[in-house]
This record gives sequence, C-alpha cells and structure tokens, in this order.
Amino acid sequence: MDKLYGLYTQFLTLPEPKGPFTGQVIIVTGSNSGIGLEAARHYANLDAKKVILAVRNLESGNEAKKSIEETTKRSDVVEVWKLDMSSSASVLEFANKVNKELPRLDVAALNAGVATNLFNTSIDGWEETLQVNVISTAYLAILLLPKMYATADQFGVTPRLNVTASGVHGWANVTKDMVSDGKLIAWLNKEENSKGEKSYYVISKLLEVFFMQELAKYIKKGQNRQTKVIVNVIDPGLCHSNFTRNIVRTRDKVSMTIFKAIFARSTEVGSRTIVNAGENDNFHTHGKYLANCIVFPTSEFVSSKDGYEAQIMVWNELRDILYKMNPETATIIDSGKVH
Repeated sequence: MDKLYGLYTQFLTLPEPKGPFTGQVIIVTGSNSGIGLEAARHYANLDAKKVILAVRNLESGNEAKKSIEETTKRSDVVEVWKLDMSSSASVLEFANKVNKELPRLDVAALNAGVATNLFNTSIDGWEETLQVNVISTAYLAILLLPKMYATADQFGVTPRLNVTASGVHGWANVTKDMVSDGKLIAWLNKEENSKGEKSYYVISKLLEVFFMQELAKYIKKGQNRQTKVIVNVIDPGLCHSNFTRNIVRTRDKVSMTIFKAIFARSTEVGSRTIVNAGENDNFHTHGKYLANCIVFPTSEFVSSKDGYEAQIMVWNELRDILYKMNPETATIIDSGKVH
C-alpha cells in the first residue's frame, strides 16, 4: 500500500457503527483505553448483551467499565476479565473461562498490542512484542474458535474473529538473512538481531497479517459450505492513543508526537473499523484485510510470491510454537481442514 495514499486515508470520514448487537456476547482485548475502549463503548451502546473487557490491569479495566456505563447509561453489560498477553498461561486461563462461563461468543476483537523500541523478554522467554502481538494473539484466536463454532451451531449466526494490525505492515518484508533454518520468529527472538522499534512492532504487524490470512483457510464450514466464523485482520489507522507509551527514546517520542498531531484520528474514529468488522455479515470479507471500514489491499510484499512463501513459513513456525504450548491448538486448527 502506497504510504502517501495511506496518509490520505487518515482524513476519510468513516461510517458510524449501526449494529445492532442485540443478544450478542463480545470480547475486546486491550480495552482499558484507546481504540479498544471506544470499540467496547460502541458495542455496549449498540445493545450488546455482554461486553467483556479483557485487560492486564483490572483497576484500569474497572475505570473503563465505569466510563462505558456512564456514557451508554447501561449497567450489567460490561464485565472486566484478567488477560495478560505476555503470558501463555494467562491466555489459556482466559480462554478456558470463556469456554466454561460464556453462553455464546459472537465477536472477538483481539486488539491488545505493544510497541516498544527496547528488547524486552516476556514471561515465556520471547521478545515482548513478538509474544504479545503475534504468539499470544494467535494462541488466543485459536483457543476461542471452539466457543465460536458452538455459537454458530446453536444460534444459527456467523461469529466474527478479528485482529487489530496496522498499515505499517507495508513497511516490512522478510529477507533471506532474517531466516534461520526456516524460522523467522526464532531469528527475531535473538537480541543480537534487534534493530529497534521497526524490527519488532512493524514486523509484528506483518506477521499478524500472515497469520490471519492463513488461519482463514482452516476455519470450519457449515451449511452451503459457508464459513462458520468470519476472520479478518483490521487496520484502524493512526490514532491519538497511548499505544506507543513504551517507546523510551526522546527522539522517537518527539517525532511520533509531531506526526500524530498532524495525521492521527481520534480513538473513536479508529475504533469504527473494529466495530464495523463485527457487524458486517458479508462472507466475501472472510480472510481479508479491512481498513476504513472496507476490504483494503495488503502491501505489495504480502501480495507477492515471496510474501506468500514467507506467510506459509511463518504459519508453520507459529503452529509448531503453539503446539509445544498446547497440543490442542493443532486439533482445533485441523478440525477445519477441507478433506
């Protein structure tokens, strides 16, 4: 996607979400602030039965809940659940709670993410950005599928699973020197290969696009061979949020502050693409990249032969990583295979 065109789209007027989400149960991760909070507010305002704020910090989550209840005048709708995306154990605990306690799951908006220009290691031993934005996001997406399949079967609906990525995926590609024995994520996980913010936040957005496009191929089919769960990757655009709060270099903070002052959308406008993905029942969007509330082209690299080969490589590596965490992930993925 051309960078200048991407900047131009920042000034487009996006349609306000209409819903309704009557009777639906919705999860939004990373929803204590920013676009996640505004997406959750929209869902609650549009008559969702239950909105789960999946957050690492319960105190800030409860503040977000209070804010939503005050603005929507709806109580007994929003719940705050603990989810630490830097820990695979927390992801599994959250998913088990979903499968045990929720009667249905209509929309899962996986929005949690980090951006930092320091090499930090997660609880599980992965570089933090890779863990949160890629590995745990993929893990949670797969673990939520059984509840979404059951919702489709029991209620005759088509649940939506979406991951918040970014147009900056177009700034990254995969070169031969970044791959060791067919493993890109393992190569990135070595501090000596770290090149700062661009190497991790930007490339993590590329890996999210790869994962979701490939996952879409493995989703179960229902009647008339229609997919049971519609999967999308979402680009909300650059927004005035605290997402880049973990960037510590003064030079980077100043340049980002100036750039956002000129080009950034409000978090409410940015959240519209997330909510739109949850209300759109068009099967033609399955597996697509959505920006500005429409199907949008991915980067030239993603669309290329080299990009497709990199996508398959990343998918296979992620499958292996998740299988070692939990062999059930392979069972869930393979249940959607077309034989």
